[in-house]
Amino acid sequence: MTSNNVHCSETIDHLLIKKYFFDNIPLENKIRTINQEIKIGNRIADVYFELEKGQKVVIEIQHSKISVKELMERTREYNKNDIHVLWILDGIGPYDKQAKNEDKVLLSLSEKILHVLYLGRVYYINASSDGIKSSLYSLHYTRYIEAKKTRYGFIYYRQSKSNYNAVFNEINSLKLKLFRHKGLKLARFFDLNIKKQCISEVSEFINAYINYQNCKPGKAESLCPDGLPLAVIIRKFREKYGLYLLFNVLRYLRVFNMRDAKYMFEKRFWFKKIVVSR
Repeated sequence: MTSNNVHCSETIDHLLIKKYFFDNIPLENKIRTINQEIKIGNRIADVYFELEKGQKVVIEIQHSKISVKELMERTREYNKNDIHVLWILDGIGPYDKQAKNEDKVLLSLSEKILHVLYLGRVYYINASSDGIKSSLYSLHYTRYIEAKKTRYGFIYYRQSKSNYNAVFNEINSLKLKLFRHKGLKLARFFDLNIKKQCISEVSEFINAYINYQNCKPGKAESLCPDGLPLAVIIRKFREKYGLYLLFNVLRYLRVFNMRDAKYMFEKRFWFKKIVVSR
């Protein structure tokens, strides 16, 4: 492994992002050494470091679109040198992602594979020549649900083949976790899996209502005469998780199935759907 000079064609935002990780990774991880622009085999690693116990990690910062073939080849080449790989995408540019919840977004094939490899998250940082525009964040993606009409005019819902919804999670710590998945050695941060977090919070909320209903049936009936309406769950969790992940989670919990989509995506039905009956 040898150190290389920075390429003349390298963009300012790439330099800024590399410097961000070069400066901040040592603050939250015990490391032996850290370098930028290290030649490893046929590759130039953006940021390379060794942890205190000897584990080796590369951070690959990607600004332009990359094919799945190239992404996997690069990851496997580093793995052959016993190096764990952390991919970070620049959200400004062709990936066009924001540090917020968004509906109906498009994903590149590389984003889809990263979402699988990193267990339901893709890491981004947004930078331009003016500086870092957003701190490090992850996005969890779930399929967008779209309304369609049959030739007879009936409305039905289905998962979109091309659109997703994004749920934002800010990364508050750069402490790293090394792991293996799909036969690859990878590195990620200790951020929570957004879907698992949503499942936990929604389950806890529903169970709390059931306990309240059992302990204080009179008060529960005065608050919600027919039981717990969907509208209450939506108002509790919509801002944090969005309707699409919430619908996905309610299906996972067997509260909903796909035929119930109209209750979630047509506001006039929110109070008509009872999630927990009396």
